[in-house]
Amino acid sequence: MSTIEIDLTPNLKDISRFELIDASLPSEELEQSVEVENEESLSEPYDEVSTGIELEHAYSDDADNSAEVRNLLTTNLLCKQQLDPQIVACLYAILICNQIKKHHATYLYGWIKSKQNQLVPDHWELIYPELLELIRSFLLANKQLKSPMHLKCEEYDLVTFSFNQVLPNDQNCLFDLIKYPNDQLNVINANVIPAGHKNSVAIIANSLVKEIFKGLKDEKFVQRVNDRRKMARKRKKNVLRYIDKLRKKYSRLVGVRIDLYLPIDKKHFTPKETVKHFHIILQKLRRSKSMRLKGYVWKLEQGVDQALHIHCFFFFCGSKHREDISLGRMIGEMWDKQIDGKHSYFNCNSSKNRKKYKYDALGVINRDDQTKYDNIAKVIHYFAKFEQYVLHSSLERVKTLNTGVSPHLRNKMGRPNLTKHY
Repeated sequence: MSTIEIDLTPNLKDISRFELIDASLPSEELEQSVEVENEESLSEPYDEVSTGIELEHAYSDDADNSAEVRNLLTTNLLCKQQLDPQIVACLYAILICNQIKKHHATYLYGWIKSKQNQLVPDHWELIYPELLELIRSFLLANKQLKSPMHLKCEEYDLVTFSFNQVLPNDQNCLFDLIKYPNDQLNVINANVIPAGHKNSVAIIANSLVKEIFKGLKDEKFVQRVNDRRKMARKRKKNVLRYIDKLRKKYSRLVGVRIDLYLPIDKKHFTPKETVKHFHIILQKLRRSKSMRLKGYVWKLEQGVDQALHIHCFFFFCGSKHREDISLGRMIGEMWDKQIDGKHSYFNCNSSKNRKKYKYDALGVINRDDQTKYDNIAKVIHYFAKFEQYVLHSSLERVKTLNTGVSPHLRNKMGRPNLTKHY
């Protein structure tokens, strides 16, 4: 019985630009509806952070970056408030890059060469089926974009640059044709003139993967990705250190989490304007004699409708407060008054919303309640991790994850405990 040889070195020299020969294959267009935030939807019991946390921890706690990105896409499919289509396109680009790095892939199809007495003719064979589906998903997500990309994502830039290098004229033709590697496309030179010969879809797809692989090895690309992720992780570490100091300082706290939105007529606010209004709320809370605020964490984000919103986690004195629901409502009403809104907030502490949470980090938090503090860490992780992948261009030079001033911890007085040294 004869063996099959795989030859992965077909001639790629003539690949510059391509023109579609036959696009008569049936199209598989899928439309995804994206609901826009409005005041009515904000009044409904929806909490994107807690939903994301619960979906994320349904997976392994040791999940890699690819698993985290897939969790975000799963959240997008299950949540009423879907992700911005531009974010979805970026996430698929990240998954493509992760797959190529994982397999060190420089091709999508391998050339299967038949020997004598072999019944199967020479043909192209798919080597990485998951990568093929990711490329199709990226093309579909990219096709649904209605405006220029306003997000900063190195992987998206690399994938789109590679497509433009290999197939600048009609990239969408690959959505269907990439499953038919033996189909032929006319080659077009740099002057958009037919070169007089053809290349198979497999060769084009292979050159695309090879171009992305080459870009992933570029020193500038690697440095930009590492810098962005280091910054996000550093901010997360600083916030967790701040939470730890609050825990050491106060034996009992009351946790209140609330999301603050902008009304329809204020959705044009810039980050600077939004933060300015929020700082006024913080100032009122710090000066209030009836609300004993001890600490806070807040995260500025861009919403699905390109409007800003703020995720907040407040910590109040546990010896003075018990009613976290009332505290959340009071903060929300203060925000409404400040920006002239109408229920432009989501109170996560309300009994109707809180009972749904599998990972409860709200209400009374005792110093020895490790479960509560672990759940707080999960909220902080969700706040910090997204910017490891994608950042809105308007927030590029803005510190989006912030805390209050760290409490001063007095040095322990008295005799040192020497038992730990024995």
